[in-house]
Amino acid sequence: MKSKLFPVFLAALVLLLASLACQALESGGASAPAPEVVIQPESPAAGPETPREPPTVEAAMPEPIASKGPGLACFGLRSAGITCLDENGWKTYTRSNSDLPSDFVQAAGACPDGRIAISHSSGISLFDGAAWQHISKSDGYSSANSISCAEDGTLWVAHFRGVSRYAGGNWQTFSAELLATGEYATELVYNAIVSPDGRVWAVTSRSVAVFENDEWTVYQPGDGFEGNLFFNALALDSLERPWAGYSNGVAYFEGGNWRQIGKPDFSSPKVMSLDANGRVWLASTTSGLSFFDGSAWTNYTVTTNHLPTDRVNALAADSLGRIWAGTSYGLVVVDGSTWQTYRMENSDIGDNFIEFIAIINDGPSLPALAAKESGSLTGKLEDSANKPLAGMRVEICVEPLGSQFSGDTPCSEQPFFLSTETDVNGVFRFENVPTGYYVFVAETGDGWAQLTTQFGIGSERSLIQPGEDYDIGTLTLEE
Repeated sequence: MKSKLFPVFLAALVLLLASLACQALESGGASAPAPEVVIQPESPAAGPETPREPPTVEAAMPEPIASKGPGLACFGLRSAGITCLDENGWKTYTRSNSDLPSDFVQAAGACPDGRIAISHSSGISLFDGAAWQHISKSDGYSSANSISCAEDGTLWVAHFRGVSRYAGGNWQTFSAELLATGEYATELVYNAIVSPDGRVWAVTSRSVAVFENDEWTVYQPGDGFEGNLFFNALALDSLERPWAGYSNGVAYFEGGNWRQIGKPDFSSPKVMSLDANGRVWLASTTSGLSFFDGSAWTNYTVTTNHLPTDRVNALAADSLGRIWAGTSYGLVVVDGSTWQTYRMENSDIGDNFIEFIAIINDGPSLPALAAKESGSLTGKLEDSANKPLAGMRVEICVEPLGSQFSGDTPCSEQPFFLSTETDVNGVFRFENVPTGYYVFVAETGDGWAQLTTQFGIGSERSLIQPGEDYDIGTLTLEE
């Protein structure tokens, strides 16, 4: 086959300016209380870690929860359906091999009845590990950011422009205008969670709102929160208290007030979760993992040798006390001081890029690692006149690329990449390629270009199976 390559550009300066702009915005509001120095206890996990910091205040943490029995764990894959793990092992569900209506999954939530609710491009599917139930999509939203289940079977979906409720066979959408007011009004609703007491908590980019007695109550900077805050994540603890993650900290709601806990070295948590011991975990797509035990923070990153990448997309906790983290390069399970990473090269998970995680009760037992044979990839590079390009660098890496990159090469800062050069005939070859999906980039003489999807807005990913010699075909550099 023949495919065209499209340019990617160095973006270090752009990223730096964007970072400085965000910092200026966050420092422009009212200042948070000065940090209080606290005694820092020993870390609960072994291995290297970054220094622990005192938070703004000490928090009253919830009591540990008890084991609830074996359960199911499901992981949303990047455009490849879901993989679920139970006592029988791994199984990947796609449109072609199951009743899952779409491979483009968006979010999932663990339901009180033991099922997992999965939002996808065709609607919502409820799955118990064997049987499926499907709910048609509402016209009130196009793509879900989160989904949560109530005790009575009601479903709540957070999305762009609001929150939608499914009950009694009908959908009702609450506009984002109800969730924030004035200058803090925004259409970005990141999460909505149903508490066991029936209240629904939702977080937008500038506020936290609660739905109770058919009314929304809004908390935002200057009205419940101090400082110019940008929210990203939401979770509930065992005491049914909401915790909101914002640009550089977390806050929890107790006694009618929000209590803020600063985390100055963490950037915009994408998701958060509380483990069975009541500790708060934050995940970021740039800063890895951090957790708060009530008096101090601990950071875990690539440099502490705990994570395969600092790009963490998903978090979930089981009732055994384990934390499950979905990254762009594998699934990480934290069990006390043990950190185990599962990827396609050592397990039957369907993708290394995990979008979301949902776990029922204790979750499943952890399977042993598998040993899979590596593969190889070959292809040919030519110009628009069909002339072979010799001596050109080509790279493959594991995380999707945008139109810009910040390292020495597009792949050089990724958790795994391979590099080679074309021969006199424009042919290149990669040996010892672990099982997984890879993106491809090639040198253009004065820059780099990548193989993109048919829409040209994202990286095309090539799957290398165990022991496979994959021929990507002829790739053409367009001027």
